[in-house]
This record gives sequence, structure tokens and C-alpha cells, in this order.
Amino acid sequence: MLFDFDKVPFSRHQRFTTLSMMGEGADRALHLRFVAGGDERPNLGKLCHIRFEDEAGHELTPTFDLTPSALNVALYLGEGKVANAAFAIGEGEVLHIKSDGAVIVFALNGSRYDYAYKTALGADCVVAAGENLRLTPFAHKGNVSVSGQWRRDHADNVELCFSGVALDAGLMLHERMAPNVPNKGFAEATTQSAASFANWCLSLKGEAAELASYLLWANTVPMKGALTAPAIYMSKNHMINIWSWDNAFSALGVAENDPQLAFDQFAAIFDHQDESGLLPDFVHDKGASFSFTKPPVHGWAISLMLQRNSDQFSTDQLAYLREKLVCQFSYWMTHTRAGDQSLPSYGHGNDSGWDNASFFAEGGPVIGPDLPTFLALTARAIAQLAHSAGEIAQARHFEVQEDRLIAMLLDQLWDGLTFQVRLLHEPTKPLPDESLIQFMPLLLGGKLPAEISAKLLQRFDDLGMVTAWGPATESPKSNFYEDDGYWRGPIWAPTTLLIVEGLRAQNEHERAHEIMQKYQHLCETSGMAENFDALSGVALRDKAFAWTSAVYLRFAQLLANDFGKET
Repeated sequence: MLFDFDKVPFSRHQRFTTLSMMGEGADRALHLRFVAGGDERPNLGKLCHIRFEDEAGHELTPTFDLTPSALNVALYLGEGKVANAAFAIGEGEVLHIKSDGAVIVFALNGSRYDYAYKTALGADCVVAAGENLRLTPFAHKGNVSVSGQWRRDHADNVELCFSGVALDAGLMLHERMAPNVPNKGFAEATTQSAASFANWCLSLKGEAAELASYLLWANTVPMKGALTAPAIYMSKNHMINIWSWDNAFSALGVAENDPQLAFDQFAAIFDHQDESGLLPDFVHDKGASFSFTKPPVHGWAISLMLQRNSDQFSTDQLAYLREKLVCQFSYWMTHTRAGDQSLPSYGHGNDSGWDNASFFAEGGPVIGPDLPTFLALTARAIAQLAHSAGEIAQARHFEVQEDRLIAMLLDQLWDGLTFQVRLLHEPTKPLPDESLIQFMPLLLGGKLPAEISAKLLQRFDDLGMVTAWGPATESPKSNFYEDDGYWRGPIWAPTTLLIVEGLRAQNEHERAHEIMQKYQHLCETSGMAENFDALSGVALRDKAFAWTSAVYLRFAQLLANDFGKET
């Protein structure tokens, strides 16, 4: 069962309101969360622990059934009797609640100045001060009560209790004034949410395709604060930000069914671009972080999207993207290399996107083959966009830049067997050379000499990079390989897509087809996890990830539409 609520949170498109299982072991429980504010906060937006009781106050054990439009709950009362409850997310940040007799209690997690009060008109309101959020309950049918113990300047043990036969109630989450109580209830909320998802998702069959579509839909949060556009978070489990290479893969995943949302993923990051061209590591509603950056895959991703649909972006959007890519290219070429004859470098593994990869075993800055490859493809994308806009001089300039980068890559990193990784300040010091990153120049297509391509592909096979499940990020034969080593072995969505597109660029369509099929089988077996054990296929880390979903959907489209044409 891929729609497993223990792994996959319940949310809705362009909402921060989320229900998910949090905690470990006996402490694992259902929580109401508001996933704003980023993932560096220890509580990850947890507002309330939710429990279920019978009328006598005995706690009931829930069984969850997750669907895109509702989280359904079965509660066993004993003697063959079952009570039911359900949650849905309506307009705005409103959680709708239904029950046929069970009592549903929201116990506030608590912070220094939390309190509950009644407004001048007698309505209950709970203030989660540490989260800068207010919770206003309401009931169309049934009862709602708020309790807590006043302690001088705050309240302890604050709880919101929903009860009654045929309960139809809800909870509004808001930062300032309470919105008007919805005049529609649970049924309308689920109907509207189901229609929204049905209209959004691609017409691909199977539970895995539905889950992938749901995660990209539900992981999207609204434009708010520093988020200048709706943003697809990597997850609503733990990684509640938009990162600046993750965004490119998410954009590829939604390009066909929501072109505006695809553009928004670029804008959400590019709108925060420093005047130097540096992109932030990540953005959330409270701000952007520049402690790290991420690799420049955006030009490559934009080109892929335009190859499939030349009308993907409007004229104004294309002009915006070209301007941002030019600035991004300038950052890497100006600020990360020693001189005009040097290749650009990553200061830290996080900058490369391969955080702890083997080629950062000696620290950094590191010069690797992927960065000049991505920048050459960025230059290619700029040139193509400039040609389309009639900017011939700019197009020619970036065509020259592409060729120069490729020439330096071949001259400085190709050793006759593979593309090496070098330390910027100790270029002769040997570094590990059995990583998938060394095959990224395959993306250059016909501009990679045929003899080099052939040798790379032979090494690719000799290292056993592709397991029964897909391409490992570190060769299983390497001394640095770890089953759960993050970027030292596990299979990841972005690197799988990059290697597939590299193989396609080299006209190795059979190889690409095989990897896509393996990856599809992996996701259909183990879900949309952050990464996977390359040898066993076991899901690792966060189990509900956006770019995994995006790559699954892109491969589904390629396998359905393109492969027959290529062969």
C-alpha cells in the first residue's frame, strides 16, 4: 500500500495545514501541523497532538485511510462496534472535522505564552504564541469546547475538544484576525478537494502515479511572505523548504499539467537571486538562506521543458528566465574560480547538491566534472533563448562560452579513463573516482568526443553503477559505498534523471529505457522516498518526497510517449 499515512502526510494544494504522524516508537502520534517557517525549527510546525476518545473518555486506537481529499479514521469501540472520523482541508487554512460519535481532542503542544480566551462575542480562540498562530474552532453540528489551566501569564494543558453525534465542525488556522466561519461543511470540502486534485493530476494509471501526483499537489504551499510564488516543498514531513536545485526537478514533474506552477518553481528561487548571481540554498515564507547554494541545473531543465513544449513559457517568462540564467552563469564564472583558464568549483558538498559525497572526503573547494557540464548547458540554454528573442550577439557570446567550458573540462579533468575530481588548492592530490558524478558530461551529447563517451560508458559498466533498482550514486564496488550513506551509494531521483538524460543525449536509448524501467519499479515497490538503498531497494529517509515523484512522472511520460519513437 503506497498511500501509507504513517509515511505520507495529509495536506492539500497551496496549504500549510498538514496532518502527519510524528515521533518515534510509543511517542509516535497524529499531529496537526502548520508547515511554515522552515525546517530548522525543532518542532517542524507541530501545533497539536490529536487523540480519539469514546464518550467515557477512554482513548481509542485509530486506523487511518489516506486519500487525496480526506483522511479517514476507523476507531474500534469493542464488541464489534466501530466509530468513524475524518478530516478534510477546505478553503483557506481550515481543517474540517467529521465524526459519528467519537470524541476528537486537539492537545496544544505548548510554548511559553500560549493561552485560550473567548472573544468579545463569545467565540473560543487558542493562541499558539510560539508559532505566531491562532486556532479558532467552530461547529455546524455537534459541540466544541476549549479547556486549560491558567498559570499567571499563560495557560497549560490547552485542549480543543470536538464531540457529538453527526459532528460536522472545524478549526481555522490564522495569524491575525479570524476569517469568517465557513458556511459549508465537511462534505463540500472533500468534494471540492477531490475535484481540484482530479483536474490537476496527469491521466496516468496506477497507484504509484496517483501517489506521485498527490505529493507534488499536496506538497505545494501558497505564496506567502518571502515565498513570491506557490512553491513545491520537498516534503511536508521534514524538509519544509524549497531548495534551489530541487525546484528544477519539481518543475519538470509538473510542466505538462501546470505550466504556471512549473514557472513558479524557478521564480520562487530566482526572485531571491543576489546581485552577484548567487542563488540561495533554500527559501521559505520567513526568508532565504545563502549559507550554501546549489548546482546550476536550471538552464538544462528549462531546455528540457522547451524541447517537449516550445510554448511552455510566455515571452515575458522567457525574458525573465534568460536574465536570471545570465546572472547565475556570471556568479559561477566570476566568483568560484582562480582565473579565466580555471574551472569553477564548489566550496562545500552542499553547494554541489551531493552533500557528503565521496569526492568531498578531503573537504573543498572541489572542481568536478558536473559543474562545468551544467554551466556549458546553461550557456547553451541562454544562447537558444537569445536566438529566439533576436539577440544574436548575446547568443553567439554564450555559444563561445559553452565551447570554452567544454574544452577546459576535457583538458583539465579527463585522464584518459574518467573525469577526475580535483581539490582547487591541491590539484594533484588524488580523490575518490567511483562516483556517478563523473558521468555527468554525458549530458553534453554530441559535443563530448565519441571516444570519450565510449570509454565513460565502458567504465560505467565496469563499476557496476546500475544495480537491479537503478544507478547508485557511489559504485557498490567502492570502498566509500554505504547502504544508507546519503550521497555515498543510495539511488536518488535527480541523479537518476540526469544519467538517463545523459544516456539519451548519447543516443544510448536502450540503456536509458532500462534505467527508467528499473526506477519505475523501485518507486512502485518502495514508494516516493527521499532515496533508496541501491542494493535492496528499501526506502530511506523521508518517505514522501517531491522530486522522487517528479522524476517518476517524467519517466512515465517518456516511456509512454517517447521511447517508441526513439527506437
